[in-house]
Amino acid sequence: MQLKKLLIRPTKVLALVGAIAYPVLVFVALRSDVSVRMLGLGIICLVLLSIVRHKNILLGVCGIVLAALAFISDKEIFLKLYPVVMNCAICMMFALSLRETPLIQRIAQKMHYEMNEKSIDYSRRVTIVWAIFMGINTLVSLGTVFMPDWVWTLYNGLISYCLIGLVMGIEYLVRIRVMHANR
Repeated sequence: MQLKKLLIRPTKVLALVGAIAYPVLVFVALRSDVSVRMLGLGIICLVLLSIVRHKNILLGVCGIVLAALAFISDKEIFLKLYPVVMNCAICMMFALSLRETPLIQRIAQKMHYEMNEKSIDYSRRVTIVWAIFMGINTLVSLGTVFMPDWVWTLYNGLISYCLIGLVMGIEYLVRIRVMHANR
């Protein structure tokens, strides 16, 4: 039991680093003459480990399907589609949450923020902004799939993360301003 606990943290960190660095890892592997089939097989193994450890089945299945298609077809386009699927899944999480309790409101409530009517309205608007942003990010990511590898890697491995950080930072500054205005 102790060994299992010791292994969980490193595999979580490895899975997170692998997910974030995925575009760069794929780029480097493809430029190092690693075959698409071997890369696809390796990704299948890593995703299976991630599913077993972290129970993230839906995204894991998407990763396995894309890696399996890359393995079977020997085409790198399937490896390049994974960031598109991830962005689309996040977009859908935000958009579908608007049917009931917006995702940002759920996050705020878990962080023990007191939610009045204005903050609930604000969280709904921020959820809409995130859904739109992630939708645009999905489309741009899809566009890069058909561009040179370095463009795909630059956007999906750096620019996309910087844009996400920028939106988070802007939202944080707006939230502080809104909170002070509502006092």
